Formats: sequence, C-alpha cells, structure tokens
Amino acid sequence: MDDDHDVENVQEWIGRLDAFVSSLDDIEGDNATDFADNALEAWQHLTLPSVTGASLPALVIFEALNEIAKASTTVVMDWADTPDVRDRYTRDSAQQLVNDALDDVLSYCNPWRSEGLPTPDEIQQRFTAVAAEIKESMDVLERRTAEMDTEDAEAKTDRYGAILLHCNPSRSHAPIFEKVCSFTEEENKRYCDAYERLRRMIDSELLQHISDESDRLCDVLVGVLRELQSQRVSLADQDAMDERRRRIRSALISFTAALQIHEYQTVRSARQALGMDRSQVEEVKALFDDLKKTSFEYRWLEALRDALQHGDINAFKWSFNVSVSADPEVTINMDRAFMLEFVKDNRNKPWLKRRELEELDSDPSVLNMIKAIQPLMGPLQGKLDKVMYPKVAEDAATVRELIGRFQGRRGMYFLQTGPGFTRRRLAPAQTPLAPRVLHFADTYEGGAD
Repeated sequence: MDDDHDVENVQEWIGRLDAFVSSLDDIEGDNATDFADNALEAWQHLTLPSVTGASLPALVIFEALNEIAKASTTVVMDWADTPDVRDRYTRDSAQQLVNDALDDVLSYCNPWRSEGLPTPDEIQQRFTAVAAEIKESMDVLERRTAEMDTEDAEAKTDRYGAILLHCNPSRSHAPIFEKVCSFTEEENKRYCDAYERLRRMIDSELLQHISDESDRLCDVLVGVLRELQSQRVSLADQDAMDERRRRIRSALISFTAALQIHEYQTVRSARQALGMDRSQVEEVKALFDDLKKTSFEYRWLEALRDALQHGDINAFKWSFNVSVSADPEVTINMDRAFMLEFVKDNRNKPWLKRRELEELDSDPSVLNMIKAIQPLMGPLQGKLDKVMYPKVAEDAATVRELIGRFQGRRGMYFLQTGPGFTRRRLAPAQTPLAPRVLHFADTYEGGAD
C-alpha cells in the first residue's frame, strides 16, 4: 500500500465529507423526512460513483452513508410512531441529527492523518460491520414500509365513517383529524342522500341567486346615484353616462336571467338530480306556470329576459334625473313598443297577454316590477320544496342519527369519502357537514311525512 497516496486520498474524502456537513443547510426539504431522504440521496449521488473497491476512501464514504442511513431511519420511524406532531423531528432537529452523526464520522477518521492509517484487516473488518449496519437500517425501513403497505391495503376496505376535526392542546398544537366510527356502504349512502336533500332544500341556491342578482342591481343603481349626487359624474359627460347605462343593463340582464335559471334548473333538478317521476315534474312546472298566470310582473320580467337575450339588449328605456331640490333618480322602464313586437307570436307562452301591455297608459317601471315579485318568490319556493322534498321529516331524522354517530363531541363534522387513516394518510378524503344543515335536522319539529 502506498501510504502517502492513501493519506492523500483519505484527506481528500475527509475534506469532502467536512464540506458536505457544512452544506447541509442547502439540502432541500421542508420537513424532517424530506430532508433526511434528500441528504441520503445527495451523499449517494456525490460519492458512490467514486467507489471502485474496499479502499480506505471508500470506507470514509460508507461510514458517512451508514450514519446518514441510520439518521434517516430514526426520522422515518419517529414520523410513523409519534402521534403528537409536537414531539416529532422537525427539519432543524433532523438536520442536527445528521450533522452530529457525520461529526462522529469525522472524529473517527481525522486521527488517521496524524496517528496512521488502519491496517487492511482493520479496514475489511470495518467494512463488514458497516455493511451489516447499513443492511439493518435498510431492513428496518423495508419492514416498516411493508407494514404501512398493509395498513394502506386495509384502509381501502374502511372507506366510510364519521370524522371529527377538533383541538386538543394536550395532544397537539394543530387541529386533529380523528375517526369516530365507521359506516357501512349502505349507511353512508343513506346519510349522504338525506343530508344532500336537506342541504339543497335549505340553501335554495337558485332562489338565493335571484336575491344576489337583485342586490347586485341595487348596488349598481346606488353607485350611479351617489356619483350623480356627489357630482363625480356629470349628465353632460355622454361617455361616462353611457358607461353607467351599460352597468345597469348588465345587472338587469343578470337579474332577469336569474329568474329563468331558477325555473329551468329547478325543473331539471327535479327530473335528474332528484329522480322524480313525470307527474311530480309536471307538478313543479305547474307551480311556475301558476305564478306566470297570476303575476303580471313575473311573466313580463321573464318575457323581458327573452327579449334581452334573443331580441335586443336595449329592450328597455332609462333616464337620469338630477335637480337641486331633490335627490337624483334613475328610471328604468320596459319598452312596450319593442316588447309588443317581440311577443307577437307567443303561442308557446299563452300566459303572455299583449292586450294588457297595450292597455297600459305608460311603459311599466322595471324596478317596480322587481319589487312586486320579491314577496312572491319565497312562497313559491316553499311550494316547490313540498313537491321536491316530500320526506323532510324522514331526512331530518336520518341526519339526526348521523349526528348521533359523532357521540356529542365538539368540533367540525366530516363524512369520510375514501380509504381510511394510516400512518401515510393522516387525513383521508372527507366532505364537511355544514352546521346550518345539521342544526336544521337537529331542531326540526315537523310532523311525519
């Protein structure tokens, strides 16, 4: 053995190891396991291509590899076996673990420079010991991986249940996902169907959309009036006023569209989402038809929507009035002349009576029409709900049963929707249960269906 050459090679690899320790801050990884994995991979990538045999430089490489592997095993086992996240290794503590382990390797190797190199027999013995330790670390990781693979396979058979998200400072500073109990597939479907029917009924999203668009139109009108009142916009500025007219027109188109969306999608939901039979769907349609027959404002706002979409987006008139003695006013009227021409052929909508428009003394106020239908929409929705959700009491009882599965525990309630908890999957797929729906079911006092 060429001692001078070996000393030179050993010094080079000890120097590389020292530089690697100094560069641990540069290794990517936001958490402990990612850092440990990346550190192990980085050292392997840096060193293993240089290993050609059981040489002393190779021993430095494998001593370091062994220590990083053991540190990585410690971090992975800690992540898998420590329930409280506060007690697990962090990125910083994992880096310190690797740093200390590699410092031990440097402390073991550095004396070779001054005290002499190990003999070939000592090198071989150490290689044998290091190889055994590396194999032991790899075996531990493989066994743990196999255990977690088994857990994942078992979790696929436990797909449904009640999940609680809650806080428990004695266990973790972070919110905790915890499975309270499991459901059968049949129980899960029964709970989901009942909950979803109640949610649809309570939210009345299509009716809320009408309210939202009404609010939007009001906001646009109020904004224009404030601009006129504060004189930020002048009636003489034609371009500015045209822009305000376009804003009002867009908001009005959206509102009238919301009325028709309410009807069309309610009927579609009855037919498809709720799976109602033909007679029930016809009953839903009849409720809308009845409102069209009894409410001048509702039927002509729907006609205005058709005119705005299929005829002319300027199928109404507007004006702005400003005076020193009164607040500014915005007037929006339906253009009777245009509408009479547009509905000339209305065989598919027999509730539209041209004569009632012809007999009016002036163009009807769109804002007054909107105001007139607002108190009609809630009762209409109530009638629709009775047809579309005839088993409210039964569904409320089912959801109360679901609430009971959480055993009265405080926190956010979820339905599990995929494979269950494992050490790899700390929080399975889940769907939140809205408190408003749970409260409705819990306090429902209606009679039996």
